[in-house]
Amino acid sequence: MPGPAPDASAGRSSGGARWRRRPVVVLVGLAAGALVLIVSTQPWVLAALPVGPGGSASEVPVSGREAVAAVPALGVVAVAGALALSVLRAVGRVAAAVLLVVAGAAAVAAVVALLLDPVPAAQAAARAATGVGDVEGARTTAWPLVALVPVLGVLATGAIALVAGRSWGTSERFEAPGAAAGARGSSARRVAAAPPSPPTSAGLWDGLSRGEDPTAAIEDRPADGSSAASPRERAE
Repeated sequence: MPGPAPDASAGRSSGGARWRRRPVVVLVGLAAGALVLIVSTQPWVLAALPVGPGGSASEVPVSGREAVAAVPALGVVAVAGALALSVLRAVGRVAAAVLLVVAGAAAVAAVVALLLDPVPAAQAAARAATGVGDVEGARTTAWPLVALVPVLGVLATGAIALVAGRSWGTSERFEAPGAAAGARGSSARRVAAAPPSPPTSAGLWDGLSRGEDPTAAIEDRPADGSSAASPRERAE
């Protein structure tokens, strides 16, 4: 007869638990923060300057760090928060996760604001390049849309850490059950191998009152440490 069909839900649950593990979440946060820093060096806005005396107009490229200065700063915060997730426990881990969520949400808002109105960023760049903030217009490139991917990754890293961080193990030391059992067994063997204690004076007097010969008990004591039989037991 054919065996039972494999449970597909078990495979899905194990795969779902894998992406919520701390190393995976930390690596995603680090990669997202690093990508935000890299993408912010690309031109996000092209500012059209006024037509010059020669009748020619030019466009000034504005990088992401110039157009939205908060985005690269939030990328640094994302990297620091992801590193904090790898070492902090309990309350500290929750604080780092909240920091990642706030940084991701702020970066998303900044990028969306730039996409809706790139003129202020273009004016600031034109003022820095020519000393005059007048521009004929401004348009965004594809890089702000590309930047949304790692920015959303930062936001997702913080959200996952908030939800799944409670199940992450701590760095407290623990002893395996096998090791503990082995330690108990070796302790018991040391106790069993300990030499028998010599008889006390009170014990000798009690033996004499029962009619036992203390010298025979000492001579007949086995070498392995077990108790010697009394003369009455040997007679029986």
